[in-house]
Amino acid sequence: MIEEETKKHCCDAMAGHLAGGDVPIVYSPRFREYGLRIMDGGSSKQLIDFCPWCGRRLPETLREEWFERLARLGIEPHDPRIPEEMKTDAWWQAAADLPATANRD
Repeated sequence: MIEEETKKHCCDAMAGHLAGGDVPIVYSPRFREYGLRIMDGGSSKQLIDFCPWCGRRLPETLREEWFERLARLGIEPHDPRIPEEMKTDAWWQAAADLPATANRD
């Protein structure tokens, strides 16, 4: 399991901590962002730019692009008509799999 997760994340330690839940680090696949959970009982997090274990730069968040794409579709963020692929990382994974010359809209 960890080997498959490492492919998604920067290192075995990051994958292990995300899978184990023993450290207040979270990953949002929809937005491709990493953060430290704010331990106030809510869902807030402080975004991080570097892995605390291996030091690698983490990928840029796609949060703004997600909201922009919804706006182009004419859909509000809490609209039940949000396409299923927009609820996961499928929307940006599909674009990442396109050749460099393809239109990524």
